[in-house]
Amino acid sequence: MLDFTEYISEETPPKAGAMINTFRAFGYNLQTAIADIIDNSISAKSQNIWINYEWNGAESWLTICDDGEGMDVQTLVNAMTPGSKDPNDERDANDLGRFGLGLKTSSFSQCKNLTVASKKNGFNTIKRAWDLDFVNKTGKWSLLDYISNEQYFERLSSQKSGTCVIWEKLDRLIGNSHKENEAARIVFLEELALVESHLSIVFHRFLEKRKFKLWINESLVLPWDPFMKEEDGGQLVSDELLDDGNVHVKCYVLPHISKITAEERILAKTEDWYKLQGFYIYRNERLLLYGDWLGLFTKNEHYKNARILIDIPNKLDHDWKIDIKKATATPSIIIRKDLVRLGKLTRSNAANIYRFRGNQLMLDDSITSFSFQSIWKASKHRDGAINYYINEEHPIVSKILNAQKIEPKELKSLLKLIGNTTPVESIIQNYSENPESIELRNVTKELDTGTAQLAQMMFSSLKISGISKDIAIKQILNIEPFNEFPQLIEILK
Repeated sequence: MLDFTEYISEETPPKAGAMINTFRAFGYNLQTAIADIIDNSISAKSQNIWINYEWNGAESWLTICDDGEGMDVQTLVNAMTPGSKDPNDERDANDLGRFGLGLKTSSFSQCKNLTVASKKNGFNTIKRAWDLDFVNKTGKWSLLDYISNEQYFERLSSQKSGTCVIWEKLDRLIGNSHKENEAARIVFLEELALVESHLSIVFHRFLEKRKFKLWINESLVLPWDPFMKEEDGGQLVSDELLDDGNVHVKCYVLPHISKITAEERILAKTEDWYKLQGFYIYRNERLLLYGDWLGLFTKNEHYKNARILIDIPNKLDHDWKIDIKKATATPSIIIRKDLVRLGKLTRSNAANIYRFRGNQLMLDDSITSFSFQSIWKASKHRDGAINYYINEEHPIVSKILNAQKIEPKELKSLLKLIGNTTPVESIIQNYSENPESIELRNVTKELDTGTAQLAQMMFSSLKISGISKDIAIKQILNIEPFNEFPQLIEILK
């Protein structure tokens, strides 16, 4: 390495206002910002973490407090100093931090006034604050010994130790909204509801093991396990160690939704299953990234039950390109091939749930090697299009078709049977695997003899009931499938 000490140099510290406003643009949302603060509370060995907030228009506030070890003055000043830690320094194996920026960047992304109050066992409570309006006004890195309201000290005063992070001037979330602005209040509350959902999954391992309790406005946050292990729902299809044992991968396939009770469906967030498929990357038991195939695969309807758990230690942060927000990660080249292999295995097992291979065979009208009769049949054309139709050889259908007289009760039963046996899973699968088939089915059809005869029967019936010829034709052309054949006008005339 060259020795540059002999060269003339200048100190070029960044301008306070410009740099501190740059910190606001790191891409946090409210959920990831609060999760980043909680990481610090976990590192401080907290047993309880309390998130509290109050809507008051532009004067709204949010606090994240814990009962951890607390900080002395020098530690607090360092914590409030941007870039106080070297990301290349070796960290404790359980440390959730890396860059020494999380407290500042996450907070500045949401508010213009950040205050941290802290108390070590046997010492008084201390505080420091950044006010971005003041920094922009003075152009100086002025860390203030200030707190806007002494009431924020109340929780700490009743504890042996702990830390409170206080966010005021929540301009990114609220702006200058008035307290009576109901639309802004609703958005505020909806965002906090998303925070609770996010934290329940990001820290679910900690909460499950009771390493700490998490409260939001004094309401306990319950963990949500995306693999449904406690409900015996997630089927483990593979369990491997990769990268010399440093990376632990478990592949799960969740059960079909029909196997889950209505109550469990709500808890399992089944309405979001499509979005939640993919890899789940944990670093020191903290979930970094979830519901993402990491560019190795694309999301697909019949893979929505596939979820792959990946555990990595913090010493692999560089290899996995963990970002400051701890919200993105890229698998190292060393294990990429293994992840593709395991991804294919898991996706294949997940697809089997929705494939209903037996039903597919039974529907296929080109297969005659077994005598099972399904209500529906499927016919595949050379161009890949698939048509579904009612099987006239089905005993019930055949009986009604050959009857001299059809009773309304029998017809209703048949229609109900047809509706209940609609091959929804098969249709979804075929569309997922071959979406072009839908477009292929939409080409202009030729009018077949059966459809024309049915239209003529309806036409005669309508005229007998006293409806005029022109009105009868219009009514028929407003009925599916006759609406697809305008040439019927000439036939019915």
